[in-house]
Amino acid sequence: MTAVYQQSIQTRLREQGMSMRQLAKETNINVSTISRILSGKRKPTLSHLRSISQVLDIPLLELIKEEKAERKERLSLEHVRAIIQDMQLPIKPFTLTDIEEKLAEYQQISQTDHGQKQITQQFSAKLSELNGQGPFVERLKILYSIFIDKKCPKKEFLLIGGALFYFITAMDLIPDYMLPVGYLDDALVIQYVMQSLSFKQ
Repeated sequence: MTAVYQQSIQTRLREQGMSMRQLAKETNINVSTISRILSGKRKPTLSHLRSISQVLDIPLLELIKEEKAERKERLSLEHVRAIIQDMQLPIKPFTLTDIEEKLAEYQQISQTDHGQKQITQQFSAKLSELNGQGPFVERLKILYSIFIDKKCPKKEFLLIGGALFYFITAMDLIPDYMLPVGYLDDALVIQYVMQSLSFKQ
């Protein structure tokens, strides 16, 4: 299956009459790396996608859309509930509606000057607490890059801002200090937002 970013890049290259070698020169990415990315033999990093988006004038948001096939690999709300129940943690059960309501609340805050300042000042330190890599960290970096660039429709900017504010807030549906499950709800929120951005009509 061809990924969304492959289709977008290949289409723009054809439209602009640009070769992979020219793209490599403009982006400072090795031509063999670009070839492997476009053939699906290698997944691009956020740095790759950011450089390509700038050179080809493609919104970064368009390049990070996820494929429907990846849905099966995602963390589920039922999975989180089962973990909490199994560990007998003192956490109030929550639903998808609870997540959406909290996200909506944080969306409004993230659009204020104070909210945006909190995100930009606290994001890096909060991310360092995770001390790791993986899909969750990568998605956070992608959303933060888009939020900082502010080059996306208002609706998407609102959604991303709410997710990032949720992430930097310690006392959410599952308090972040409650290890090892403190970031499970954050992962669900980020996943929910990425899915909303990827599959909106």
